[in-house]
Amino acid sequence: MTRSFSTLMRRRRAFGHEVASVLYGVIALMSADLVYKPGMITRYAAAGGALLVGFAMALTHAFVQMVESETGRGSQVGMPETMELVRSSLFVMAFPTAIAILGVFSEFLNLQIGLLDELLPFISVATVMAVGFGSSYVLNQQWRPAMKRGVSWTLLSLILLVAKEIASY
Repeated sequence: MTRSFSTLMRRRRAFGHEVASVLYGVIALMSADLVYKPGMITRYAAAGGALLVGFAMALTHAFVQMVESETGRGSQVGMPETMELVRSSLFVMAFPTAIAILGVFSEFLNLQIGLLDELLPFISVATVMAVGFGSSYVLNQQWRPAMKRGVSWTLLSLILLVAKEIASY
């Protein structure tokens, strides 16, 4: 029983870490969106840009995780651990990939040009709230700490929305 509980807690911690990794991708796209003007580029170029921003942030996340691991142990990580860090960092790509797919399919769904541009900030804030909540809730299924995290992470995304509004003037 203790062994299965320990395994369950280890899986929950890993899942919480992976869910939290999604935040990097959301914030990266929100940051890139600060200078984006609707209609500035094609949907396909925007989708490609979202994927590239997500990939750059995934690599950044992997590099940071690698340095933290090496600093903690006092030596370089081996290839198996490096591959695991890269694999876990691919969760950063979840949001940029979803937005890229939505951007490409918006043409086939006959969504008006610019609609996704207008919705992206709201989709981003909702995602940050859900990711913040989920990364805490998965640990011990307690609502209050999960809501606190979700709200605090949402405030971070709202700072970027305010910056976008300021940049548009």
